[in-house]
Amino acid sequence: MNIIRKALASLLVVSGLVAHAQDPWLHIYYPDGNSYQTFDMSEVLDITFDETTGSMIVNTPEGNTVAYGSSMDFFRIGPNVAALHINTDDSSVTEITSKTTYLDATINFFGRGWQDDFTQRVRIRGRGNSTWGYDKKPYRLKFDVKQRMLLPKKAKNFVLLANYIDESMMRNFVAFNFGQIIEMPWINYAEPVDVYLNNIYKGSYMLTEKVGFNNGSVDLPAVDEARSIMLELDNNAVKSDEIYWESGYFDSANGYFLPVKVKDPDAPTDPTEAKNWQQKWRDDFDSFLSTVDGGNESAIFQACDIESLVRYIMVFNICCNQEIDHPKSVYIYKTEGGKWYFGPCWDFDWAFGYSPTYSKGQTPGSWNWEWYPTYENPLLGFQTASNGANDGRAGVFFYKLCKTQAFQKRFKEVWDDFYNNRREAFWQAFDAYAESLRPSANAQGLTRGQYKNFDTNVLTLRNWVENRIEYINSDPNKGLWEDGVFDKF
Repeated sequence: MNIIRKALASLLVVSGLVAHAQDPWLHIYYPDGNSYQTFDMSEVLDITFDETTGSMIVNTPEGNTVAYGSSMDFFRIGPNVAALHINTDDSSVTEITSKTTYLDATINFFGRGWQDDFTQRVRIRGRGNSTWGYDKKPYRLKFDVKQRMLLPKKAKNFVLLANYIDESMMRNFVAFNFGQIIEMPWINYAEPVDVYLNNIYKGSYMLTEKVGFNNGSVDLPAVDEARSIMLELDNNAVKSDEIYWESGYFDSANGYFLPVKVKDPDAPTDPTEAKNWQQKWRDDFDSFLSTVDGGNESAIFQACDIESLVRYIMVFNICCNQEIDHPKSVYIYKTEGGKWYFGPCWDFDWAFGYSPTYSKGQTPGSWNWEWYPTYENPLLGFQTASNGANDGRAGVFFYKLCKTQAFQKRFKEVWDDFYNNRREAFWQAFDAYAESLRPSANAQGLTRGQYKNFDTNVLTLRNWVENRIEYINSDPNKGLWEDGVFDKF
């Protein structure tokens, strides 16, 4: 009888997830945390209960009878995630080994109620920087024809994030969800999916858009895209095909030392045109840095868009993503004759107190690579560049933007609106995503032990974000910086 009560309770939990009403699944969980099974309810003949023995019997279409008794913890009838079965033309492939060479493949997409199934040709390669070195690889998918693939807009390019170091598999979602709630322009969307490569289960992944100028990300009119640029401030190793320069050497002590890569578009093919094109945008960006360094608020916000800046910083802040200080995966874009816009937001697995680089109360200018999981760390810090290294100077650049009165006024307005009016929607989306992710997370937990405590890891993340929100709301500097750290600037 206890099993039946748990089952009825679980039905109530997922009753609001109407997207899968036409395609429910049966998910069976076990108390050891190592066992999980799932069945498509459309393929289950019937389920019966034996109240005397406290067991449940599932009759399958193959004529098998699967009984679950005291070893079963509870079950849920509800949604499952979509599944991507990617089969390369070379069926002997067991893993994607290149970040530059695409492999031709066929993808069988099983929507499982979220979207219609389809089969399509696709190309797949690896992607990522530090994440590429992990056991669970992130992937890039490229279609010749635009596909829906669960997300709001059709696109040709998609990314499969492995979230290897994130045992909740929800950190990136928190950032994207928060950005949507506060109306951050061009914020990514995300959906959980199960990924199979040549019938090998690779795990639970996050499907999201590829950052860049495209209809799935920053969707500019064609006439504007041709005369725009997106820069990535990133101190990871420079790839051979990347356009790169170092900006902001105003003086040897206080220069920003920003490592700049051109994300989009491709440079002109003619070498002379390419050189002039690069120099034009480099001069433009350096002019913007000089304006920021000058401190004139009117000039600063004639040069950049305050609305995107406020929301961009706020997304990083709620996650305490200190990679903005290095910088890493920081994006900014502009159309000729317009302002610089900040975004899109990207790469939030190394955040939420995970190995912070700057901790509250430490010596200004020093780094800390130790685990220090406090939600009270300031977002912005810096490293003393005594060795001339291009690392840690973006914190100074963003501090100079954030300390302006115009920024602080608008930040407070947007934050107060979130705190007073939008928090409930944020948490509703958080809980719904966790619920939809749970079956995939449990399946992955069987093959990758670090993920088996999904509910605990999600609760830990939820508590951290709740505390971070309250800290930002009560801190005089809104969690952005610590008094005294940037006095020399």
